[in-house]
Amino acid sequence: MEKSPAQSLSRSYRTKRSVVSTSLLASGVAFDLVSKHSPELKAEIADWEEGRVFSLGVLPDGPAISLRKEGDRIRYLGKGYKNPKLKLLFKNIDCAHLMMTGKISSSAAFAQHRTILHGNLVDAMQISRAMAIVQSYLLPGSALKKSMKRPPRPTPAQRLLKARIMATLGIAVLVNMRK
Repeated sequence: MEKSPAQSLSRSYRTKRSVVSTSLLASGVAFDLVSKHSPELKAEIADWEEGRVFSLGVLPDGPAISLRKEGDRIRYLGKGYKNPKLKLLFKNIDCAHLMMTGKISSSAAFAQHRTILHGNLVDAMQISRAMAIVQSYLLPGSALKKSMKRPPRPTPAQRLLKARIMATLGIAVLVNMRK
């Protein structure tokens, strides 16, 4: 029995939603891990006001995560919107899926109007730069080449940190799944 297009789309949508939800969780946890150890990310967030809460999510009622600057790091607060000062929202699950799977960069998502911003544009650009740093630690080199104009050439210390983050990310995601 052949499936109708609506059933196929439904399965495709559910799959994309699951990928995006898991990727957002991994991104939130990665922000936490990378901000603990990366001098580049620490430098990027050094001037941010203490307690800045921002969220990444998908419209209309898709998955979302919230993060907060605490001291010299970014903390993953959990799923959903936790009173953010700034929201970066993907217009739909397809737009989020493109970025979360490394097919486009966060800056390309902004440039292509795949995201909506609720908050200050300067803050959003700072967050976008921070997201690019986190992506450089999350994505393999081949995906970085696709998603960034000029992917950074990692130093030996950055390669070691990337390996450390990759080794601990799975456990950290499992620990934070219920947040």
